[in-house]
Amino acid sequence: MNATLTSIILVCTLLVVFTGSSFAQENPIYQLSDHSESNRQSMSRSTNAVISYPEDLLYDLEPSIYIKNNQIVEVTEGQAPKVLKLKDVNSFNILSSNNDLFKRVEMITINIQSASDLTRPFNVDNIRGFGSLKYIYLKCESAVSEIQIRNFIQQADSEISIFYKIFNRS
Repeated sequence: MNATLTSIILVCTLLVVFTGSSFAQENPIYQLSDHSESNRQSMSRSTNAVISYPEDLLYDLEPSIYIKNNQIVEVTEGQAPKVLKLKDVNSFNILSSNNDLFKRVEMITINIQSASDLTRPFNVDNIRGFGSLKYIYLKCESAVSEIQIRNFIQQADSEISIFYKIFNRS
């Protein structure tokens, strides 16, 4: 009986230790603390790991619009879409035309596949019909710097929160 109890305790302890360390390895989501022009010059690492972020918008829990190659490829069923997901950086032009689908969008997610994707800036001032926009979220699939992200997002209203996450593909 003692050996069985000891084995169970050992297994539970190992489970807790390894589960905790696997969560600790997860890449954090960062928020740009201020995206004004004046702060670009004096930057070391002014982003902070985000403790609170709109999980329902990030994790496919809300109706979404999917855009690839400058075309809407899917609109999920349900209410008016709250999330717009740009699957590539070649699709910015579609956002400059008024579209009724964009009215209730609260978050724009942009997939960044490489650092070279950041050379084509995303000018927030050029998008039309996004009356409810609160967040821009960058999913970076390669290492990028905060400076690159700040140079990529241009003319963003200070009311819009900018988040990013770097996914290390191994």
